[in-house]
Amino acid sequence: MPSRHADILVTGASGFVGKQLIARLAREFPDAAIVGADTQAAPDGGGRCRHVALDITDRQAVADLFTEHRPALVFHLAAQSHVPTSFQKPVLTWNVNLMGTLHLLEALKAARPDAQFVFVGSAEAYGREFLAGVPIAEHTGFAPMNPYAASKAAGDILVRQQAAEGLRTVVLRPFNHVGPGQRQDFVVSAFCSQIARIERGLQEPVIMVGNLEARRDFLDVRDVLDAYVAVVGAGAAIPSGTAYNLCSGRTVTIREVLDDLLRLSSVAIEVQVDPARLRPSDIPVAVGDAGAARAAFGWEPRIPWRQTLADTLDYWRGAVG
Repeated sequence: MPSRHADILVTGASGFVGKQLIARLAREFPDAAIVGADTQAAPDGGGRCRHVALDITDRQAVADLFTEHRPALVFHLAAQSHVPTSFQKPVLTWNVNLMGTLHLLEALKAARPDAQFVFVGSAEAYGREFLAGVPIAEHTGFAPMNPYAASKAAGDILVRQQAAEGLRTVVLRPFNHVGPGQRQDFVVSAFCSQIARIERGLQEPVIMVGNLEARRDFLDVRDVLDAYVAVVGAGAAIPSGTAYNLCSGRTVTIREVLDDLLRLSSVAIEVQVDPARLRPSDIPVAVGDAGAARAAFGWEPRIPWRQTLADTLDYWRGAVG
């Protein structure tokens, strides 16, 4: 395929959010040339997105890709995002989440210094600040509690610093976002996948749980995508180097999540506490304030929480079936 410039480059293109973001951008911007990059190129699905393989820890490979495509807008979603893995493989986590981000920024400055760089950070970076028990706003400092959160906090700071060097950057800090297509090593999909297997007779009608009392601020991934598209629409109206929380401002306990899902199940399911999993949450309550995003580009969540749960459960019913 001949070289071509890209209007939009998405890293992490094969991930939970990346796949849906590319589909959404293709609908919203039908004339845009889109390149999706991931460690392995996704199969060509016949759409307008060109998928390419990219290891963002390889500085030269990143530079070559940006020289070829010269994107006008970069959505940087690629990350090592699994917290347990970040403890097991901290060097990999830092190489991907910080050094990979630096490689992208340096390549973009060299190839297309007038481009915009959108960094998808993480509310995990706030860490111990959540212990105050109040909604966290963007001015709150970082106090990460695991290697994943620390590496994302460092990437967040790096991207905002690059605005001082003239690059157009914006940081988005989504809180826990869930929905159809998410891996089952995240709590909502973990519950949904087990319920789907139980309904199909593939698992005993028992779900083993640990501490269910932690309260979290959950979002539907489709609401998160709304925010990403809104940022594109706002364009230069967003000051470079600005960060925005994406959150609902409300919390539910993990117990409430499970209870709501069990009510949606077609079979009776027993919940048993596994003492090995029964440990107190380091952060009892994590909730955010998204007032800045609402003021800057008119974003706020729109999908009811129970619809999110129902749609995610239906996704897993299809996957198991």
